[in-house]
Amino acid sequence: MTKKYFILNEQGIKEISFGEFLESNKKPESLFLMDLQTDAREFVADELSSLDIPQRILDKLTKPGENIRFSYSENFLYGEIASFSEFTRKSDYTGLIIHNNVLIGIHHDAIDVLNYLKQFMENLTVAGKKKINAQGFLFSMMFEILSDYGKLILKFRENIEVVANRLEEKNKALNLKKLLLAKSQLSDFSRVLEKLFYTLSFPPSKDVLDLKSSYLESFDYLLRITTLLTTSIQQTEDRLESLNDHYQLLLQNKANKRLNLLTIVQAIFVPLTLVVGVYGMNFTYMPELNYHFGYFVSLGAMFLFVLISLFYFYKKGWFKD
Repeated sequence: MTKKYFILNEQGIKEISFGEFLESNKKPESLFLMDLQTDAREFVADELSSLDIPQRILDKLTKPGENIRFSYSENFLYGEIASFSEFTRKSDYTGLIIHNNVLIGIHHDAIDVLNYLKQFMENLTVAGKKKINAQGFLFSMMFEILSDYGKLILKFRENIEVVANRLEEKNKALNLKKLLLAKSQLSDFSRVLEKLFYTLSFPPSKDVLDLKSSYLESFDYLLRITTLLTTSIQQTEDRLESLNDHYQLLLQNKANKRLNLLTIVQAIFVPLTLVVGVYGMNFTYMPELNYHFGYFVSLGAMFLFVLISLFYFYKKGWFKD
């Protein structure tokens, strides 16, 4: 488990000590971040027990999949963001706890909160604004995450088209395990977007009857982006599925060609076997047995039959691709 503490203000981002982090109420104009990276969610509650976080939230941290909707608990906003790692190609969750000007990020590998924090500051600098607050960071973080997912979907599409081009070339076989792995990864990615869609469909509000939540407009904008990405990844899945079907047809076509070849061989050799079988019978009186050129005539007849059969199959198009 790794813990880092940062402060954001007009001077930029600065790493601070835990003691300085606890004094966040003395600097309301700044944003304080606790970046907690862990592989064991069951120990997170103990690490946060000294921060006056409601026990209801601490109890939920071990079950991130059940808390993908942001909600308030005693003025603490908590929710889990479903995430997908470009490197491990696995889904995960990033927990966010927001209270006034304090933000706590709990994550594994899929999302690096600190990187999005830096991007948030860069965006503020470019825009010429210095409105630093947790709400603005949450919107900026979600926006950058969705932007990264859009790029990742494009990478998937490009890789699929590379595979499709390989199929157009002769003697280019596909790795079926990689194809199935890509389908599984896209399915995981698609489920992450579905969870994000659910998260953004319910903007956090302290009062469910309050239709003027400060998150309403920003979540609605992010929801439209998520809808676009969901459509795009569905199209990517369909493209991969059609590519898989095409590959299966190619394999079936190759199998049919081999079967056709075996059928031709069988069709040619069955009559020849019949001739050999007839003349291999041990009867005393059989025609042509004493004929001087009988052996050569029978071989010639069989060879002629082979040529006629091959010509017939060629005319019928059995040798065509």
